[in-house]
Amino acid sequence: MGRNQTARKSPKKALNLRPVRAVFFDAGNTLLRAHPSVGHIYTRAARRHGLRLPVAWVEERFQAAWRDRHRHALPKNDNAEKLWWRKMVRRVFGARFAPRAFDTFFNDLYGRFAHPRHWRLFDDALPTLRALRRRGFRLGIVSNWDSRLVTLSEKIGLTREVEFLMVSSLEGVAKPDPTIFERALARAGVAPHEALHVGDSLREDYLGARAAGLSALLLERHGTGPAGISTIQSLEGVLRHAGPRPAPSR
Repeated sequence: MGRNQTARKSPKKALNLRPVRAVFFDAGNTLLRAHPSVGHIYTRAARRHGLRLPVAWVEERFQAAWRDRHRHALPKNDNAEKLWWRKMVRRVFGARFAPRAFDTFFNDLYGRFAHPRHWRLFDDALPTLRALRRRGFRLGIVSNWDSRLVTLSEKIGLTREVEFLMVSSLEGVAKPDPTIFERALARAGVAPHEALHVGDSLREDYLGARAAGLSALLLERHGTGPAGISTIQSLEGVLRHAGPRPAPSR
C-alpha cells in the first residue's frame, strides 16, 4: 500500500554484470505504482470516514513509516500481511481515529488497494518486459506482497507478460531471504549466475539478490544509488545490461 545521495557513477564503471538467461522484477515501485499516490488514496479514504487531513502531511507520514518498515518483521502470509499493513496505517494516522472507527476505515482502505483503478504501470514497464521476451529471456516477478497481487496483475496486464509470479505471502518467505530467489531460479530453470534481479529496494532487492548469487540492478527513478551499487534510473537500462539475447546455458 502504497516505498543517501552519492556522486553519480557511470554505468560502465558501476556495473559488472555477468551474462544472464532470466530477468526477475520486483513489483511495487518497480513495475507499478499507486495512483495518484499513496497519500492521495489514504487522504480520500480518511475523508470518507470523517477525517480531513492535507495530502502532503499524510504522504510525508507514510514515507517516514515506509522507510522505517525494516524494523518490523516482514509478513509471510496473507493474515500477517494485513496485520502488518494495519500497524503501518496506524503509524501514519496515530490516534486520529478511535479504535472502532479505525477498524472500519482500515478495512475500506485495504480493499481499495486491491482494485486496479488505484494502480498504474510505469511507462517503461510493458515495453521493457516485451523487449526482453522477444529476445528470449525467461521473465518472472519476485515481490513482497499478499495474494491480491495475483488478481491485480491479471487485471492490469502484467501476468501475460511474465512466466510466473513469486509472491511472498504465498511462498511463506519474503525478500531479502535467499529462499524466495532460489525458488524463482528453480521456476525459471536457471543457475544463480544466469539470473538478474531488478528492484527499487537496496536491502530487499539488490542486496537480497546478490546474497543469493544473482546479478542485480537497483532502480532509482529519482536519484542515484550508493557508491559501488549497480544502478539504473529507468527500466530501459535493463535492456542494455541484459544483452541482445540470453547467454547460452553452461
